[in-house]
Amino acid sequence: MIVEKKYKCQTCFTNNLIDIELSFCSETVDLIEDCTICCNPNTISYTSENEKVVYFEVLKTY
Repeated sequence: MIVEKKYKCQTCFTNNLIDIELSFCSETVDLIEDCTICCNPNTISYTSENEKVVYFEVLKTY
């Protein structure tokens, strides 16, 4: 199952969307996504359990 989650760019603070795959149960997934406005990278980490996101963090990537 894939869900769409909103996150805020840590450089320009614009809201962006990311698709999250919920089938990675109890495994932390780390992604680097570029902001759709300023193009700066953000590191996104998330963990899902029982088809729900239980941990979600966005950090500025240098």
